[in-house]
Amino acid sequence: MPFAASLAEVQVGASCPTCLDYLRDPVTTDCGHNFCGSCIYQCWEDLQDNLPCPICLHHCPDRNLKRNMQLGHMTDLVKQLPARRSKKRLQEEKALCEQHSQALALFCEKNLELLCPQCKVSSGHWGHPLTPIEQAAAGHRKKLKSYIKPLQKQVEDTLKRG
Repeated sequence: MPFAASLAEVQVGASCPTCLDYLRDPVTTDCGHNFCGSCIYQCWEDLQDNLPCPICLHHCPDRNLKRNMQLGHMTDLVKQLPARRSKKRLQEEKALCEQHSQALALFCEKNLELLCPQCKVSSGHWGHPLTPIEQAAAGHRKKLKSYIKPLQKQVEDTLKRG
């Protein structure tokens, strides 16, 4: 395997599959998958007893995951290697308003559009409910999570009938 491919593989191994950034305070689930501590707990935020691994859906018995100190140290070393462009960074780089070339920082709840600060005042969104992107994403993520259980139930019922 060429060096560049090996390097990329190491960098991916030091990245969180949820946020796509380098692992911060890494924890390991019983099934062996690694996540940023904050990312896995955010995935489980509204869940009670059923705590699935976001990768393989293996049931984790509780929220008390052990920090993976060795992986944390390895990640610190990997951060010092030549930078790669993660999917998250590529998305952030592309997140510019086509009209004003400013960063897209707001979400128009009425039109379901991303806006820059200039669009907020100049493009017909006056008086619309605007939310910072991070806050809007968290709200919509929560809404999507609420749809999962009913859909899983429908799948189970369909499989039982089939």
